[in-house]
Amino acid sequence: MFAPPRAVAAPPAEPDPQAVAAFEAGFKEGQGQFDRGEFLAAARTWLAAAAHLRETTANRDNRIAVHEYVVDAFVRGLVNVESIEALREAVTALDDYCERFTRAYGTETPIPAKISAALEDFRARLARAEEQTKNPPVLEVPVPDAQPGGRPRPGAAQARPWKGLVIGGGALLGLGVGAVALAAAGAARGASLERQFDDPANMCDLAAPVGACAEWLDRGEAANRMGIAGAVVAPLLLGAGIGLLVVGLKRRGAARQAVAPAAAPGFVGLALRGSF
Repeated sequence: MFAPPRAVAAPPAEPDPQAVAAFEAGFKEGQGQFDRGEFLAAARTWLAAAAHLRETTANRDNRIAVHEYVVDAFVRGLVNVESIEALREAVTALDDYCERFTRAYGTETPIPAKISAALEDFRARLARAEEQTKNPPVLEVPVPDAQPGGRPRPGAAQARPWKGLVIGGGALLGLGVGAVALAAAGAARGASLERQFDDPANMCDLAAPVGACAEWLDRGEAANRMGIAGAVVAPLLLGAGIGLLVVGLKRRGAARQAVAPAAAPGFVGLALRGSF
């Protein structure tokens, strides 16, 4: 079948009708933004929609579902993004939800695994980004390879052709990790929609889906395609990236050693030079 995050059912009748209407309108707006690829905007819209529902037992399932959508939106929107502001926004939003969840239901009720795992990942990425800001990498000042008049400068640095291989390998590895995340997000989203579609209470007919059932089916198939694409591309990117890194690192090791003729009073031969 197919598979994405859990679809959000209409909130129960107990809440205030105006709050329910505001929630439903916000959820639909966020879904439109997500489908257009506006992932961070969708996350913000869904968070605002969830705020209309108080954290109560009657609203728990709906709030869990919409926050799992928020996780998907943040994951997609922050692929290969290490912006401190964006990561802090994701951490703050999910941390606030987890705090409210524990306050309402106690520590004996576990926070949904998908949400807690995403929060820990964003926290780790935020810590790394903040550490890099405090301790930026030291940039090497290039030394001219020639003295005035065009003569080579003694000890001038040799060309480093292995650098391009290492840089390219690292870039491909990054893209491969992003493809893995894309595949995981598609699979998770599809699995949730499949459960919603197959729920007997929704009476969805696979042969002739209508209304919400047709919408779940379309979104599920789209998520399935996204997951398959990520699963196909990820190993290719990861394999190519690892291959380039291995070749580049081997060439760097070879470049740091060289054999050259040497001459001195009473001695003629070869000398092994190395740099570390």
